[in-house]
Amino acid sequence: MRSVLFIDPPAFCTTLEGLVAPALRTRPVAVAPPGADRATILALSAEARLAGIERGMPARQALKRCPDLVLLPPNPRLYARASQALHEVLRVYAPVIEPHGYGHAFLDLTGTGRLFGPAVDVAARVQREVRARLGLPVSVGIAANKLVSQAATTVVKPEPLLEVPGGAEARFLAPHPLDVLPELHPKMRRRLDDYQLDLIGEVAAISETALCAVFGGAGRTLRAQARGIDPRPVLPPERQAEFHVAHTLATDTNDLGVLFPLLGLMGERLGRRLRRRGLVARRLRVALTYVDHATAARAVALHAAALDAELWDAARRAFTQANARRLAVRAVALTLDRLEEAEGQLELWEGPDAGEASHPEESSPRGDSSVRARALQHAIDRIRGRWGGQGLVRGTGVSRVSDVSSMPRHAPAAWCGSP
Repeated sequence: MRSVLFIDPPAFCTTLEGLVAPALRTRPVAVAPPGADRATILALSAEARLAGIERGMPARQALKRCPDLVLLPPNPRLYARASQALHEVLRVYAPVIEPHGYGHAFLDLTGTGRLFGPAVDVAARVQREVRARLGLPVSVGIAANKLVSQAATTVVKPEPLLEVPGGAEARFLAPHPLDVLPELHPKMRRRLDDYQLDLIGEVAAISETALCAVFGGAGRTLRAQARGIDPRPVLPPERQAEFHVAHTLATDTNDLGVLFPLLGLMGERLGRRLRRRGLVARRLRVALTYVDHATAARAVALHAAALDAELWDAARRAFTQANARRLAVRAVALTLDRLEEAEGQLELWEGPDAGEASHPEESSPRGDSSVRARALQHAIDRIRGRWGGQGLVRGTGVSRVSDVSSMPRHAPAAWCGSP
């Protein structure tokens, strides 16, 4: 069972301003860009919230609502230094930290129980140490995934900690309002209001088919979130950024005979990175730069993709949708995001029974095809690992026995049919 902590210092920016200028600690304080007619509130203190100020409210409206409001310009250097100091405290307890804006972070404590004890004890220790060293109050949510741990801090603010036991995610979320769900899109929230849905449990009780009829593919994600399901891994910034690859062409071209094979090679690089880390991607984005420096981009949804064939097919679809001009292409970039942990490793299909279905649902032709595709991908990865990129040749299928004599014998190779 995974153990994920979400660290949430309440009113982080305005609390720091109060540490720098103690006279502000009991005043309603808000942060907004100076000198802009349409400036909006970026952060606010608890006192400002009690006065009716909300994040995103125009600064002029906020001052009318609360004449005593102290408006401060953003201080990114102060916030960045404090965030770095906070992360120095967290690194002692967690091998993996994913920053989530100034001062906020996810910690993956999975496998650290023997070293530091239960996650709830680690959370209490973090709270005490951050308060002692930095003077910051910290709310901590503990759960088996990122979504529920973040939701837990919303429930327990301003400072306590809350642990949601594994398996109790849906029961924990059900009685709370939809605003507790992190990062719920405002448009989706308004649409749910139109249907008079206020509680997370009410959404969780609706069938996936009904939600997809209203929200499209996003309905599937919404129902999973309402039930406390979140397969996203905790990833440090360097791992988040490396699922991107770009290539500038030596000669500008719009020849698909050149561009599609290039997309295949780029997809293979990203696929290897995913499989090495046991991850899959839910979205692929293609960005094009034309000879006149204009750009175009398009993203396509993926179904938990990590295989080269899946990524290549998605890359070609996204490229076709993005490439609406007749000008030559100068550069291409692929990005994978919405990363999740893979349900199983490719090594599960290694051995004498690799081609046999191991689950009831895999007895169908589609299941057998999936197993064979994963087994083939595993074999290809092993060949590349031993012989490098030259150990694999993509070509047309061998249609006659006599054609075997023309295959090279000096090195092993995998011959794949044209897609």
